[in-house]
Amino acid sequence: MSAVNDRQVFRTSPVFYFVLAFSISWVVWMVPLLASRGVLSMPGAVQIGLVVLGSFGPFIAAYVSLYRDGGWPAMRDFAKRSLRYHIGWIYLLAALFLVPLIGLCAAFVYARLGGPTLALAMSFAQIPLLFLVLFLVGGSVNEEFGWAYAIERLQQRRKLLSAAVILGVIWGFWHLPLFFIVGGSQSFMPFFAFLMFTIGARVLFVWAYEGTGKSILVTLLFHTTANLTLNLFALVDRSPQRDERGFIAFGCLTLVAAAIVALTSRRYRSALQPLTDYSL
Repeated sequence: MSAVNDRQVFRTSPVFYFVLAFSISWVVWMVPLLASRGVLSMPGAVQIGLVVLGSFGPFIAAYVSLYRDGGWPAMRDFAKRSLRYHIGWIYLLAALFLVPLIGLCAAFVYARLGGPTLALAMSFAQIPLLFLVLFLVGGSVNEEFGWAYAIERLQQRRKLLSAAVILGVIWGFWHLPLFFIVGGSQSFMPFFAFLMFTIGARVLFVWAYEGTGKSILVTLLFHTTANLTLNLFALVDRSPQRDERGFIAFGCLTLVAAAIVALTSRRYRSALQPLTDYSL
């Protein structure tokens, strides 16, 4: 891979990247999936560790692909994007507060429909440490380097909005094995609502990524606050009743926010990116 003003020339097929990312994650996740269903005997802590390990599939696949594209220089240059901290106030505020605000609105709607009373599910004092944990191993670092690489590939032959929506769908289906792990967070969520969330969230993430000159840091922050939101508000019902309305509201409102951004952002009204040839 070579780069001129962040326009990259790729030598690795996007199919190679996605197959590798899915394969790494799904193979690792199959172990805790089977353990959660009694097929294998394994301590719960080990299952959680394997879930976290499997979530690094996109990260690993991205750097394998980058090495194929341009060796160590390509890997180094890509990693530097996570250090781009000049991201602009509008994107910083969006990354830190937009998804929690959506979660607050969803929790309000859920409460009006008969769900839990609107309130924070944790104290403010607990938020900083949880934020740090979620940032490092809760999905942000694990995934966002990979999805940043993926959006670069997908927008080679299509408009940015189309690429973002496609990646949102792929991102949702990448999580699919987690929905079959008994007791896991995803097992309490309706998949269609989760897919609405991943599509909407990815449109927001890509908007910020492009608007900040391809800063991976802004997507790391966005991803972290998205995960934090599900800890701040009781949107996922883990009781035997499995009331799904809270998370459905969250997915719908995320999609609405993404639609507003897509309709108003100049980033999403841009023309097709120049075509780039690639081979396996």
